[in-house]
Amino acid sequence: MVKGRKSLKRRNAKKYFLNKKFMIMLPLIIILIIANLTLDQDNKNQEQLKTVKVLLYSGSGTSNNSILQIENCLEKSNSQNTIPEVKFTCNTSNRIDNQTLNGYDVLIMPGSNEGYDYLDNDDINVDDLKSFIASGKGFIGICAGAYSGAVYNGNLYNGWGLAPHVITDYSLQTGNLTINITESGNQLWGYQGSKIISHINGPAMRTSGGQAITFAVYGDDNTSYKGSAAVVGDYYGEGRTVLSGVHPELEPQDPDMLIYLVLWAYNGTLNTNNTTTTN
Repeated sequence: MVKGRKSLKRRNAKKYFLNKKFMIMLPLIIILIIANLTLDQDNKNQEQLKTVKVLLYSGSGTSNNSILQIENCLEKSNSQNTIPEVKFTCNTSNRIDNQTLNGYDVLIMPGSNEGYDYLDNDDINVDDLKSFIASGKGFIGICAGAYSGAVYNGNLYNGWGLAPHVITDYSLQTGNLTINITESGNQLWGYQGSKIISHINGPAMRTSGGQAITFAVYGDDNTSYKGSAAVVGDYYGEGRTVLSGVHPELEPQDPDMLIYLVLWAYNGTLNTNNTTTTN
């Protein structure tokens, strides 16, 4: 009888010890479960995150300030989580050819500190550049890059024709200008009305045929090109081209304007507050 009681006590003591051990470990188990669930969610978020790889031309004639501020706009978008589904990576290259373009989604040709275009530049392989865009990639030309990317410049010379339905004219004026956002610009950026933006002798543009889109027009009364396109989009092969006569990367800086132009050129189908698939 005594032996039976001792055995029962041992079983109860063991059961109490196990219960106590379980109660001590329970918070740790809960923490591990939560951590695993959080890790799984982070992995899902990473899988849903879209990386847009940008190459920025930094070769002969480019403006160091334009390059620096374009990089700054991309970094701001990442750090401020402007578009939760998108992360931008950016590298620079002083040459443009198949090798340097390989692996990138969008090429940006920035403003120049030496002239109005990059047409006579031995560091740019135009055939490789055209193949890159025609394959479904994106191109953004700002100021000098816009002059270069158009099909034609007034009565002066032919451009690369990356925007085959866009003609540029010289608009030789430096300083902040007013641009008016069009309905297509509203669909892209999510706002209408006027905006003050930097302009350094960038082109006034007009579209001719095709599916070219005008996102913004010059709005200053004291210019001879009021109503001409300031920011346009066009199609080249399977790819998209943006030409901008103004500098959204410079002061007064508008990172979101540049970011959504990059997305439009990228041809992403992203679920954002703005429409990046304007046709």
